[in-house]
Amino acid sequence: MSLLDDGPDLITVYPSVWAADDDGNYAWRPGTTGITARARVQPVSSTELAVNGQRVATLARVIARGVPAGPWDRVDYAGRTWDVLGEPERRGDSTATVHVTVLIQARGVVRDG
Repeated sequence: MSLLDDGPDLITVYPSVWAADDDGNYAWRPGTTGITARARVQPVSSTELAVNGQRVATLARVIARGVPAGPWDRVDYAGRTWDVLGEPERRGDSTATVHVTVLIQARGVVRDG
């Protein structure tokens, strides 16, 4: 059994949808239907940014055979909400190794004081 097919982590992806607002303006809007997938989630970094207090930016890498995630999508993982950063990277040279890598960022916690 491959970690690409059955990773140890469970994520829920909420794909964005191209839709109009009340004024008829089209844009990518947050989706409301979640798609659950098994993946491997690896921490990438955690930094503190000093801008009117402290903001912690936590990044993680999602690796899976196929993850229906794209820019502007939301991911729920480990009890937190994450945003997808950029386009997913499609990797692999054969059907046995093909997979998708997605970079996600936790929605920050701001602490003043």
